[in-house]
Amino acid sequence: MTPLVDRPRYFALDCVRAAAMLLGVVYHTILFRMFVAPMPPGPPGPGGPPGASGPAVWLQDWLHSFRMPLFFLISGFFSAMMFEKYGAGKYMGRRWTRIGVPLVVGLFTFGPLYILTRDAVTSGPGGGPVGVPFGPPPVGGSGVPGPPPGFGLGAPGGMPFGPPPGGSVDGPGGVPFGPPPGGGPRGPFGAGGGVSERIFGASDRYFHLNHLWFLWYLLVFITLAPPVGWCFDRIGRGPLGRWLRGPLLFPVVLGTVGIPALVAAAGPFGRGLGLVPAIFRGFPDFLWHFDADMAFYAIDFLAGWWLFQGRAALAALARWGFFNLALGIATFAAYVSFGPGLGFPGPGSAPQPDPNRLMWLALYSLSSAFTAVGFIGVFQRCLDRPTRTGRYLADTALWVYLIHQPLVIVGLAVVGPLQLPWWVQTAGVATGAVVGGLLLFEAVVRPTPLMRLFGPTIRGQTGDVASEVGCEANRGGSDPPTAPNSDSLRSVAQAVAAHGTSAGTSSGD
Repeated sequence: MTPLVDRPRYFALDCVRAAAMLLGVVYHTILFRMFVAPMPPGPPGPGGPPGASGPAVWLQDWLHSFRMPLFFLISGFFSAMMFEKYGAGKYMGRRWTRIGVPLVVGLFTFGPLYILTRDAVTSGPGGGPVGVPFGPPPVGGSGVPGPPPGFGLGAPGGMPFGPPPGGSVDGPGGVPFGPPPGGGPRGPFGAGGGVSERIFGASDRYFHLNHLWFLWYLLVFITLAPPVGWCFDRIGRGPLGRWLRGPLLFPVVLGTVGIPALVAAAGPFGRGLGLVPAIFRGFPDFLWHFDADMAFYAIDFLAGWWLFQGRAALAALARWGFFNLALGIATFAAYVSFGPGLGFPGPGSAPQPDPNRLMWLALYSLSSAFTAVGFIGVFQRCLDRPTRTGRYLADTALWVYLIHQPLVIVGLAVVGPLQLPWWVQTAGVATGAVVGGLLLFEAVVRPTPLMRLFGPTIRGQTGDVASEVGCEANRGGSDPPTAPNSDSLRSVAQAVAAHGTSAGTSSGD
C-alpha cells in the first residue's frame, strides 16, 4: 500500500465511491421488480410485497442500510480535501457548480425520462402489474400488504410505502409518517408541495427529486460542513482525535452518534432507514424543507470530513477492514434475527415500545457504520493502486447512476415474462443497466459538452482540475480523454483499456 499522507491520489476511495453508486443499480433492480414484473402468488415476505422472497428482501435492506452512508462518508472525506486545497471561496464555487448544475439539469431530464419510461413500460391499475403505484399514491391506495425494505411501513389495506410525507399509515387517523402535515392540501410539508403544483400543474410529478435527492443533500452538507469541520479540527489533531479514529472505535462512535438521528428518521415503527421524503419533493419545494433522515446522512458526511483531518488512520482501517466488514454483516444479521423478538414490523404492526425500538435501531446504526467503514478498509487493503478498470468506473459511475433507472425498468420488463429466479433477474438486469449506461456515456457524454458535467475531470487553462460530484480534489491533471471509435460493447472495453491516459477524477493523478 502506498503512503497515505500527502500522496497525490486515493485510488481505493475512488473505487469504493464508484462501488457505492453501482450498488444502487442492484438495489433499484430488486426494488423495481414489484413494479414491473408480475409477482407470484403467495404470502408476503418479511416487510416485502406479495411473493417477494426473504433473501431478496434482506439483500435489499442490507444494501439500503450502508450504501448511501458509505457514499456520504467518502464524499465528506474528499470535500474536506478540496476545502484544504482551495480555501472556502473556491471550494464553494466548485462544489455548487459541480453538484448544483447536474442537479438542475437532471431535474428536467433524468426525472422526466424515468417517469415517462415507467409509464410506458408498466401496466395495470395504479401503474404496475400488481397495482403498486409509483410515487406517492392517494391515501387508502393499492392494498398491497407491506412495503419493500427502506420504504416505511404500510398496513393491511393501506399504502405499500406508507403515505406521502405528511400523511399517515393506512389513511386518516392512522399512524403518522414522515414530516408533519402543513397548511393546505399538500403543503408546505406535503409531497410535491404547493409551489411545484402552481408552476407545473398536473405535470409536477415529472419534476420530483426522485433519485437525485442525494445531490440536494450534498449541496446542503458541503455548505454547512466548513464551520462544523473547524470545530472538529480543534479535537481532531490531538491525542483524543487519534484515539477516536481507531479502527474499532471509529465505527463504534459513528454508529452510536447516528442512533438518535436514526430514531428521528425511522418513524414510529422503527424499521431502520425509511423512505427518503425528498424523493417526492417537487421543484422548487425541496429547497425549503428539512427532512428527518438528512441528519443521519449528515453525520456520515461530517465523519468523512473528520477522517480526512486524520487520514493517516486509513492505514489502520485497511488492516482491520475485513474484520469490520464481517462485524457489520454480523450486526445486521443480529438486527434481522432479533426483529421478531423485538416486535418485528410487519403488516398490521403497532408502533413498538421505546426500549425495543431503540435496541433494534442501535443494531441497525452500528451495522451501517461497521459495514461502511469495513468496505473502506477492504478497498484500502486490496485496491489501493491505479487500475484502468477502477479508474474508468470511478469516472463513469455518476453518469451510470443518474441514467440507470429507465434502463432497469426496461430490462425488468424484458426478462419478467421469463419467470427467472429473482437473483438471476437482478444480476442480469443490473449488469445490463450498467453496460447500457456505459454505452450511453461513450455515445452521448464523451463526444459532447456533457463531458464537463457528467464525465471525468480535465485540466483547465489554469492547470487546476475540477472535481467530480461527491468526492473530489485532484492534485494535478492529465491529458483530456480520447473518444472511442464506436458505440458498442467493444468501445467500452477499449475505453477501459485506454483510460490509463485519460483524465482523472476525485483525488488526483
